[in-house]
Amino acid sequence: MFNKKHEKMILLDVPSILNEDFIVNAEPMQGFLFTLLSICGTIALSGVIYGYADNPSPSTKICILGQKGSGKTTFLNWLRNGTFTSTYSQTFDERYASFDYNGKKIEGGRDIGGGTDFVKDCYEDMINQNDVCIFLFDAHKFISDEVYRQGTWDRAAFIYSKCPDSNKRHTIGTHFDQTSYDNVNKLREHICDLSKHKCFADMFLKSCTIVDLTKKESFEDCAKRIFGV
Repeated sequence: MFNKKHEKMILLDVPSILNEDFIVNAEPMQGFLFTLLSICGTIALSGVIYGYADNPSPSTKICILGQKGSGKTTFLNWLRNGTFTSTYSQTFDERYASFDYNGKKIEGGRDIGGGTDFVKDCYEDMINQNDVCIFLFDAHKFISDEVYRQGTWDRAAFIYSKCPDSNKRHTIGTHFDQTSYDNVNKLREHICDLSKHKCFADMFLKSCTIVDLTKKESFEDCAKRIFGV
């Protein structure tokens, strides 16, 4: 990585080429052209250095929200480490460092738990402070447990009210492997049908992806929909 120290060294090296003997002995026009080309080259080089140092690759800030056991940490581990988390352990509030996913830089953030009573202030802060909001829910429980389904809708309604831009939010139904469905599209249709009369129905109708987090290819397809890589 170049820095300003390297830049100064380069700026000092170029004039050193133009020593007095060379300029005195050279033809006037040749000396002038050589000096002009050297200066232009130095300016162009310093411009490249400034551009490289002051304009780093843009990064994406994400927040991953959802109910307890929805797969938030599993999804994050896939992104960070390319590995599947086979054992479940409850997450409370953990920080993670910045990382790269397929060449895209993801900024560090928070991995928060999904307790029954979600903290709306916490959700709102995370939505406002990040570029992308990823909302996970257990698709198996959603279609089989009315209480869980209502809890998912409560969170979806809140997220929708704070992040109405469909380009900035993504809904992911997890645990497809635990359902009786053999096709993700059929399961998605069922979920959309249950949610179609809600004011936040777009959370499911337009931006919902069903994923099997036990399979790498399923996760990668889901991640590509979100990050484009």
